[in-house]
Amino acid sequence: MFVRSDNLRSLTAQGQEAMVAYGVTDVIDLRSESEVASSPSPFAAQEPFDGPAPTYTHLPLVDDATMRKLAEAPDMFDRYLMMLDRRADAFRGIFTALARTEGAAVFHCFAGKDRTGMVAAMSLSLAGVDVDSIAADYAETDAQMATRYQEWLAAAPPEQLAEMREDLRCPPERIVGVLDHLEMRWGGAAGYLEAAGMSATEISTLRSKLTN
Repeated sequence: MFVRSDNLRSLTAQGQEAMVAYGVTDVIDLRSESEVASSPSPFAAQEPFDGPAPTYTHLPLVDDATMRKLAEAPDMFDRYLMMLDRRADAFRGIFTALARTEGAAVFHCFAGKDRTGMVAAMSLSLAGVDVDSIAADYAETDAQMATRYQEWLAAAPPEQLAEMREDLRCPPERIVGVLDHLEMRWGGAAGYLEAAGMSATEISTLRSKLTN
């Protein structure tokens, strides 16, 4: 029903058509305004497709102003918590959009691990998946992206290697900490989204999509 991805810009024409054939009706782009401007989504234009193209929606989980603030956080875990605390409206918009999709939806950011990792973890939590399984799903990111990690690290300045290597990791305890934060402050992902203004009906619809 929902597919977590990195930037779709690298998809070939055949890859784009395969995604449509898979049943994807919606593409939700979580990147910031500047990211989208520098690397437009192929799905923002309807031209490449003979038939109906997926509906493209740009819903930045982190806007450019917040992106600059995130750079000041000491580590990735603190950046995750900052996103939750500062961008509740953005999370509400993203989950509301997911609840309203008719078919399968792809949600993506640049790397497909942090912003999308949080959305995926919260979605699984709403569906009643246990914490250990959510943590394992998040940690699987490292295996799936190992080749990309190597490419990025090879291009990094030597003085930034250690910090970048740590930032790229997706340790299970990080997402467990996020879920604990949601539970302690809002009673879980559903409570967080309700506090952000998402209706109980939309949350229920989203749960039904994920569990049926």
